[in-house]
Amino acid sequence: MPLDPAKMESVMFASASINVPNPRVSLSMVTLACGLLSFFLGLLIAVPGIFLGHMARSQIKDNPYRFGGAKLALAGLMMCYLAGALSLMTIVYLAAYPETLQVVGEYTGYSLLISER
Repeated sequence: MPLDPAKMESVMFASASINVPNPRVSLSMVTLACGLLSFFLGLLIAVPGIFLGHMARSQIKDNPYRFGGAKLALAGLMMCYLAGALSLMTIVYLAAYPETLQVVGEYTGYSLLISER
């Protein structure tokens, strides 16, 4: 007595979902943490976050049953790219207008490295 292909597919799907453990999301979580921290620490954390985020997305794409957290990795990547771009724009602005550093130094009371004091 042959099995109906529809029933066979549902049996295969049920057995596959039972044997699969929870997917690992550790690399995606690290990427998300780097994304959050990169707003405070700039390029120092954004560059490794971008690297880890692309590694996580590659692992998820290659084996989605073993690795999870695709949306976490994407959110972390977006934050890392945004914070990295903001950091680069700040560096370019401060290089173009160094007198801004002097104003900030006078306001805070600290002597900044690039200011002309």
